Amino acid sequence: AVVSTQSTGDEDPMKLNSFNQVDSDRIGAHREIMDSRHHSCNTHPNWDNLPSTSIIMTFYNEARSALLRSVTSVLRRSPSHLIVDIVLVDDCSDDPEVGRLLKGLSPKIKLLRNIERQGLVRSRIYGALNAAGPVLTFLDSHIECNVDWLQPLLYQLTQRPRGIVSPVIDPIKAETMEYRVASTNIKGGFTWSLHFTWVALSEEDNMKRTKESDPIVTPMIAGGLFSVEKKWFFESGSYDMNMDIWGGENFEISFKNWMCGGYLYIMPCSRVGHIFRKKHPYSFPDGNGRTYSKNTRLVAEIWMDDYKELFFKNRASARNAEVGDLTARHKLRENLQCNSFQWYLDNIYPEMEIPEHNAYTISFNNWCLDSFGKIDSAVGLYKCHNSGGNQNWIVANSKSAKTLTQGEMCLTVKDNSVVMKFCAQGNMHQQFELDEINQTFYNDYNNVCLNVINFKSRAVGVGSCNPSHGTRWVINKV
Repeated sequence: AVVSTQSTGDEDPMKLNSFNQVDSDRIGAHREIMDSRHHSCNTHPNWDNLPSTSIIMTFYNEARSALLRSVTSVLRRSPSHLIVDIVLVDDCSDDPEVGRLLKGLSPKIKLLRNIERQGLVRSRIYGALNAAGPVLTFLDSHIECNVDWLQPLLYQLTQRPRGIVSPVIDPIKAETMEYRVASTNIKGGFTWSLHFTWVALSEEDNMKRTKESDPIVTPMIAGGLFSVEKKWFFESGSYDMNMDIWGGENFEISFKNWMCGGYLYIMPCSRVGHIFRKKHPYSFPDGNGRTYSKNTRLVAEIWMDDYKELFFKNRASARNAEVGDLTARHKLRENLQCNSFQWYLDNIYPEMEIPEHNAYTISFNNWCLDSFGKIDSAVGLYKCHNSGGNQNWIVANSKSAKTLTQGEMCLTVKDNSVVMKFCAQGNMHQQFELDEINQTFYNDYNNVCLNVINFKSRAVGVGSCNPSHGTRWVINKV
């Protein structure tokens, strides 16, 4: 049966899917959830002449109960006449039977299966090409649609066709499956390392909205859940087919829509619950980090103009990521007559802070401090190549931050060595103060300095801060 459990109950319930599968299986195909909308949503415009839509849902080794609940919530909480078809794209899951069992839920369900794994972007395009509706509504495979979730999305597209509209995403707690209510006082943003983040609405944002049900103008969408006219989706270049598996596609579609004549709205009266996981339950054939570096470099090279250098300074590993031929995507931008990234910052995201930190190389005897692009592995010396990447360091030496960073990774004291770890506010093992006179980096918490421990083996660690024994580094601005 579709609902049959995949867990034995004797193992960690989070292991297979990075959410509590025992609780998910216990909930089953359907549950009642709270209407999380503001009461003003009970008054709405005329929904009599809305366009119909295709639902596109891709999945890979998804838990049966979560996938079933996702599809069931679409069927039960959407007006039937507005759903043309539900296109399920199985991205070559290990068990093909899961998708086949879902076909029996409704004659509107179309099942497609990739013969080899393609990833989210190419699977979504495959689904869109096989969708019959004039509007495409993309959903993840671990969601629960709420009351009247679809109509506000479709209505907005009748008012302003060339754009993307997203629901408010209510979090479903991965550990307990508890459905929670998200704030409508936030919008999507990003960091310069190209990670999505939620940011508070500015005073200007709030002044533009006269009531709680008004659309939220957002610089960025999370990317998993949105509606778009099929014609505009393909005219504007759909997704970048060069992207692999997952990650970065929301930046591309967000920058492109704003810069090329579209828009992004979050619709407060549309609510969809989503299980937020702390890690990916599936593997990346080329590794998670390398895949994300490739995908985000594609975004930076095509859409960020000179601001791509800020991205590379914050994600050094992406600079040399293999991205292939960019000609077609550059031609798309030219044909769409898109605005510059500076225009996007000035007009869509003016509150985005542009950092003034500078990148440096840190060397000793013409051998540069190099992170080797690895997490939790020792850094060392490598012949200076002046190509950036793992030899470029952001040196923060202010009152608020004294760190040596590459993207979201910080140089971190670990016993007598130094390794790269994710930066964590308040982690004293990551505090390195630059002594500009002696050209040393001092960690006050451990009372040690960054030193070359063994030049022959190119080993770097921490030790004495005595100028006669410690390392005097050469620091050059890139």
